[in-house]
This record gives sequence, structure tokens and C-alpha cells, in this order.
Amino acid sequence: MKTVLLRNKRVLSVAFIIYVIGIIMGTFFSNILPVERQEPNVGRTIFDYFIHNLLADVFISFTIFTFGIFTAALLLVNRFLVGVSIMHSLQHGNDLIYIVTALVPHGIFEIPAMIIAGSIGFKLIDAVIAKMRGESNSVFLKDIFTFFFLMIILTFIAAVVEAKITPYLMAQLS
Repeated sequence: MKTVLLRNKRVLSVAFIIYVIGIIMGTFFSNILPVERQEPNVGRTIFDYFIHNLLADVFISFTIFTFGIFTAALLLVNRFLVGVSIMHSLQHGNDLIYIVTALVPHGIFEIPAMIIAGSIGFKLIDAVIAKMRGESNSVFLKDIFTFFFLMIILTFIAAVVEAKITPYLMAQLS
């Protein structure tokens, strides 16, 4: 696994940087979207969270055929909305402990899964660049399948935490 991650550090780094930029942009430009109070996702199942997040990750992964253009756009927009949500939550009087408790437990798994999805989206352009440099692409498909497998596992763990642990922790804050 370590060799797969090292071999793909370019695409992982690009996905991570775009991911972070999206959150930062969302926090700075949160005033462009209306503030609406949302109720917690009470009653959602592990399956609900898993399918919702897996579809988002798979959609981002399938942007591989756009040579990273839509990959970057989707990562930015998705994380922009997270940044906006954080700021809106603060505006509604929630403190940082509340926000961290709501996001971090499942985010520990969900964030790497989405970064991996973005990395898959950047793999084709990375392979083209590597080919132009004369580098080997012999493990291209193996890396994509490994990333998909890891993405699915992380997304499932995130769904379990989001459905079972996060609600418990949020209830403890009340």
C-alpha cells in the first residue's frame, strides 16, 4: 500500500491541495449563499450515508476522462460547500466544539476517501504526462483499482461513524 501511495504522490497532492483550497474559498465567500438553518440528519442509516458518499466519490473518480478539469471543479465545489456550511454554522451560534464534533469523527475517513477519488480523477492526465516523460505506466490500472478499493472501504467506515458515532457524540453536547 505504501508503494501505491508513494507512486501516486503527485495526484494525491494535487487532489489534497484543491480540496483544501475549496474549503478555504467556502469560508471566505460564505456570504454569497443564503443562510438556511438545517436540521440534523436524524434517522439516516449507514446505507444512506454510504451510498450518498460513495456516489459522490465515484462521480469524482469518473471525471478521469476529463483529464482532471472536472475533477478539480467538483473537488472545489464540494469542499466550497463544506466551508460555507462551517461558516453558516458559526453564524447560527454553534461553537467550534460543535462543528468539530459534527465533522471530524467521520471526516477522518471521508476526507481521505474523497481525496483518493480526486486522485483517480487526475490519474489519466498524470499517466499522459508520465508517458511524455518516458516513464512507465505499467501499474496504471492496478493503482486505480487499489484506489477504488481503498475509497470504498474508507467510505463505508465513514458511513458507520457518521450514522452511529457522530449522533451519539452530538447528543453528548446537548
